[in-house]
Order: sequence, then structure tokens, then C-alpha cells
Amino acid sequence: MLRPILRWSLRLLGGLLALLLLVLAGGWLWLRTSLPETAGEVRVAGAEAPVELLRDADGLLTVRAESRTDAAFGLGYAHAQDRLAQMVMLRIAARGELASVAGEPTLKIDILMRTLGIARRAEAQLALLDAETLALLESYAAGVNAYLESHPGALPPEFLALGSPEPWRPADSLLWAKLMALRLSGNWRDELRNVRLDALLEPGDWADLFPEEPAADWPTIPGGDLAGLSGGTLLAALPKSLTGYGASNVWAVDGSRTPSGRPVLANDPHLPLQAPSTWYLARLETPEGVLAGATSPGVPVVLIGHNGHAAWGFTTTHSDTQDFAVETLAPGDPDRYLTPDGPRAFETREETIEVRFGEPVTITVREGRFGPVLSDVAAAGQVPQLAENQVATLAWPALSEPDRTPDALVALNRARDWDDFRRAMSLWVAPQQNVFFADDQGTIGFWSPGLVPIRLGYDGSRPVETAGREAIWSGFIPFEALPHARNPEQGWIANANNRIVGEAYPYSIASEWQSPARYRRIAEVLEADAEHGPDDAAALQLDERSVSARRLLPLLLAAEPEAGEAAEAHALLADWDGTMDRERPEPLLYHAWLRELTRLLFADELGAAYDEIAFWRPETIARVLTDSPRWCRGQAADCDEALRKSLVEALALLRRNGAEGDPADWRWGDFHRAELGHPLLKYLPVLGDLTTLSIPTGGGNDTVDRGTPVFGDESRLFRHVHGPGLRAVFDLSDLEASRFVIDSGQSGNPLSPHYGDFLARWRDGKTVELVAPERESADVLVLRPQ
Repeated sequence: MLRPILRWSLRLLGGLLALLLLVLAGGWLWLRTSLPETAGEVRVAGAEAPVELLRDADGLLTVRAESRTDAAFGLGYAHAQDRLAQMVMLRIAARGELASVAGEPTLKIDILMRTLGIARRAEAQLALLDAETLALLESYAAGVNAYLESHPGALPPEFLALGSPEPWRPADSLLWAKLMALRLSGNWRDELRNVRLDALLEPGDWADLFPEEPAADWPTIPGGDLAGLSGGTLLAALPKSLTGYGASNVWAVDGSRTPSGRPVLANDPHLPLQAPSTWYLARLETPEGVLAGATSPGVPVVLIGHNGHAAWGFTTTHSDTQDFAVETLAPGDPDRYLTPDGPRAFETREETIEVRFGEPVTITVREGRFGPVLSDVAAAGQVPQLAENQVATLAWPALSEPDRTPDALVALNRARDWDDFRRAMSLWVAPQQNVFFADDQGTIGFWSPGLVPIRLGYDGSRPVETAGREAIWSGFIPFEALPHARNPEQGWIANANNRIVGEAYPYSIASEWQSPARYRRIAEVLEADAEHGPDDAAALQLDERSVSARRLLPLLLAAEPEAGEAAEAHALLADWDGTMDRERPEPLLYHAWLRELTRLLFADELGAAYDEIAFWRPETIARVLTDSPRWCRGQAADCDEALRKSLVEALALLRRNGAEGDPADWRWGDFHRAELGHPLLKYLPVLGDLTTLSIPTGGGNDTVDRGTPVFGDESRLFRHVHGPGLRAVFDLSDLEASRFVIDSGQSGNPLSPHYGDFLARWRDGKTVELVAPERESADVLVLRPQ
């Protein structure tokens, strides 16, 4: 009796398994239809003439069109084919609609976005833009929507969570710039950190924790003499009564220093690594000429690239363009605040946020005379501690001033010479950037455009109380007085987020600057090279020599180590030249030691505020070991003990995280792996592992080939999370031979062969050229107007 039942049960189980496999296979085949059609012909609405999309074996895109607007249409169509989910997720985030997808955990982000009014300001910005810019935005949106209307298959897997996308609108493309400005303008975070640490530190402690290089050392403009380098005119210095985490590398070398006699420009912007990449490579061909380089999905311009006559690239200035303005509420009236002219009412609006798996949340957004009230987002940890009768508003030109930055980008795409470039830069509002430029006539130079406040009697490093102030700014640094240089005598110019001006500069741009370590190494190489051609520039982008490690090592090695394994590690580091080679043990030992020494010196002293400085700070450690041994709990001799103890603890850290055997056999790349996670799928079991790209890498936080490791999270110890998602080298003698690589691939669809096919090439320094493929070897899709 049992045998027939067993046979029947096995048959039933087999049938159910077969059905499950059939369903899974059907689901797989259905999801495969989310991959784009890249060959053939499609009838579309919105193009004025046929547009061709050519793709080579790497999925690199060439758009051929009869006008710039039709090229934007084709780019929008292709972006939607390859990166639609990325575009929609960006739009959802900027609009403050994440909770509608992910539920209550993302509500705080939505409240912040609604309070800042990112989407509302993008809509209002449209009315400020030139007709050409509007036409490009409209045509790009039409291209995106043409894809949505014509694609017959499934949408990419992310839309199982995101739902069906709304049509793309011109204002949606402006959200990218708004979010990038928010990402790259970080002074509000510095103000919060400063307020938090002020409660713990003595005045002299600041110089220990945040040692600043002398203003005369390592500026992008040596000596700060703009007039001497550029022929520009600085306005008179301000009266004394009025004075008060992005990164990148860029350099340009003029023809006197290159084999061809024409300039070379190299750029590698550093952002969090992710899959899909921030960047998308494209070439646009029209009767007006060629545009080629790095675009970003959602945007109809080439952000870093060339136009056949000139090339351009960016680094972040790290200027201070934001202030927390603290308003005092009127007594007994929380809807009004005090001003020298009497109480004034807040402007208010209600915002309703949909929450998946929950009830909608309605918030009241208040705006004061200087900006939105961010203390209403206190739960998100975005504002300083305040008295009960105070609120903190965010003053920021990106929120308060007419913003024509999109016009500047369109004009930059057309710029053929310095005059064109200067006119384009004059339209820029936010975020302030260092924009480097080189043209085929031999000019090299840069400008740092953007609205930088001139503060009235304070330095912007901390929130300012405003009840007795009619204004906090007297205006902005005049455009002609912003840092810029043209054809410097030394034959090259570079920036790696270091200080851009010297002591002679009459305005305050920032109260704090990034480390000049990467700039030092770039300058060291450029000064040593008799000639610096495209091959040399590409090699320098891959340079893994740490100037900071070379300077710090003698101080770390000054104390005798404990016997045994610590002595072995000490000996390895004594013979090391500071190169962060993924195949060597020394970078691993160095980073573990630096991490544990930082913790030992500061964690107990700072308590809960330790996380404000818990990062790679070799300059801070050098300061303690040379000038401030009190952090070692006493005299200089106590630093020897701190060095010995932290090295032992560093080895223990590595042991408990998987390091086995002899330290000489350990490898930096075993821990330091670039991990490019999908912004949505990485949070899902199984799918997260399947869609995360990972590869061992070299470099460190302060090497030219930047490989910022995780500092604090021991579960992801030393993972490479920030670096050059794009590398570009432009040879102005032959711009068609310009070189590019991105960190993941052209496609954002995990089912595509182009989801991660650039990863190894990116790590190893291999590049591609953005030239049109032969039709016979390319996939060609024709978009034909209906």
C-alpha cells in the first residue's frame, strides 16, 4: 500500500518541480525581453528626421542625426534602452518619492528632498533657460518617451518594484544637476561636524585633528596671482569689515610639454562606485560636428568630453557655498521669526508623501528669508542642536538664485576656444567646480565658476544666528574674480581637490581644504616628465604611489616593535616605497595600522563624536606624532607605546577578518576589492550577490588612482567604495584618439552582457576610443519619424 502512495507522491513532486522550472524558465525568458532591440527600424514620434543608433561590440553608442535636437532625441532613446531604471530611480529620489517604493525606512530622505524643494525648483528653472537648452531637454524627453511607447517587451527587473514609469518630462533632466549639486556641496555637513566637536575640543585641538597645509603650498594657482597667469583682473580686496565627500583629478599640459606639440588633458572624476555606472559613453554626430565623451543617463549633454576642437573636464572645488542661518521664533508665535524689521511669517506649504505598506504622511514645509527650515528634518540628523525657540534654515545659492547652469553646459559643449569657454562659465551657478579646458589652437586653462557667497562678518564654518541681521551675504564673488588661469608659464596646470588659490587671493572660498596628497604626486610626475603625452597621462591616472604613506612611514616606524609577527610586519613596511599594489602585503598592513592607531588615539577622547573624524587622516597622525603627543596620553615616549600597541591590534584585526599564514603572503587585493552594488537589488538576498560586481584593486584614498577603502565597517573592511568611475584622456592633436573607460558597463540591466564588461578593463587601465563603428560590424537601429 505504501509503495503506490510513494510512487504517486514522487510523481506529484516531479510534476510540481517541472512546473516550477517551467515557470522560472518562462519568467527568465520574459525578463530577457527587457533587453533592448539594437538593430532594425522603429517608427517613433518626436524626431524631425531619421536618427541612427549604432552600437559596437562593447555597446558603445554613436548617434547620427540631422540636428542637435534630433541627436538629443536619439540619446534619450538610447539612455532609456540601457539605463531606464537608473533614470527613474534618480527621479524618484529627487522628487522625494522613495517611500512609495521602499516604505518607511526611506521616509526621512523624502522629507529632506521635499523640504529642499528639489523637484519644485527644477520645474521653476525651466522658465530661466535659453531656447536652445529647452529644445534639447524637450527632444531628449521625447526620445525617452518614444522608447517607452515602442518597446514591446518587459521592462528591466527593477520595475517589478518600481512599477510602470511615468513619461519623462524636461524638468526630470534638471533633477540630475540638482542632486549632483547637493552631493558635491558638503559644507552644511562640515558645519554640523564642527558644532558637534566644539563641545569636546579645546581651541588648539582643531589644528591637530584638521591640520591645514600652508596656503602658499600646493595651490592650483601658485601664489594666487590670477593676473600673472591669466591676464584676468582681480577686483580690489574686500573691506576688513566684510571679511569674515566628492573628489577628482584633472590636469592639462600645453604643447611645449607634449610629443605632438598640442595640449593633452586628462580627467578622472571620483564618485561612489556603483553598477550601473554614473557614466555612459556616447558619440553624437550631426552636420554641426561631433560631440563625444561621458554622458549621464537623464541628461542630454556631454558632461566630460570633446567637440572636435576642444576638450573639458571637472573637479570639485570643495568651496563653502552653504550656511545654516539660525532664526529665532517670535515669542508665543511659532509661525513667525524675528528680523530687524520685526517678526516675519514663514512661507509654508503642505507635502503628502506616499508610503508603501503604510499610510501617507503629510508634512508642513517652512521657508524663511534665507532658505528652507531644515531643523524640521531633525529626525534625519541634518541640523545642529538648537534652542527651543530657534530653527535652522539652509542658505545656498543653488536654492535661492536663478540657475542657468544647464545653459552653461550646453554652451560648454559648443565651446571651441577660450572666449567661448569663458562665456559658458559665466552662466554657471551651482555647484562650484574647477572646469579645465584645452583647445586645438594650443590653449590650456581652467575656471572655477559658480556663486560663492561673500559673508558679512563670519567665516561660514559654523551656523550663524540671524535675528539681528538684515543680511548674511553682501553678494557673490564677481565672475572675473573667481579663480582661473590661462596658459601658465610652467606649461601645465592640475587640480586634485586641493586648495586652488594662494595667500594673495582676496576672497574667502573655503575655511577648509582637501588634502593636497594626490596633487603632490601629479605635480611630482609632471615636473619630472620632459614630455607628457597621452600614454603618460593614462599611466599617471593609474599611479598607486602614496605621497602620504611615504611621508608618514618614518614616523610610524620610529618605535621598536614587539617581537614576533609585529616585528615581521614592521620590517616589511620598512622596505616599502608607498605603492598601493594589490598584490603586495604592505598596503594592507599600512591601512590596518593607520586605522587602529587612529582609533587608539581618538576614540576614547572623542567618545560618540569619534565618527566625525574616523577616516583616513595621515596628516592628522603625522601632526600627533611630531607636534602633539598629548593625544598619545602624555609625552612623546608614550607615542612609541601607542605605535607598538596599534600595530599589534592591526594584525589582530586582520587575523579575525580572514588573514591567515605569514603576513608576507597577505595581499592588499584580498581585502581591497572594488564592489559595485546595484542601488536597489543589492539589498535583496541572492539577487544582491548576483548583481554586485567585485574585483581586487590597488590604490588608496590618497593615490592618483584613488581607491578609497571602507574605514569603520569591519564587516566590509577595506572594501574599495569610492574612486574614478570614469577615466578620460584627450589628445588635442587627434581628438578622435581620445581614450575612455567606465567602471562597470554601458547597460544597467543585470541580464545584459554589457552590465559589467568594462570592470576588468577599468581596473587594468585599458581604454576604448569613441569612434563610429563600421556599419557592417555594428548593430544599427533606425528611429524613423511616424
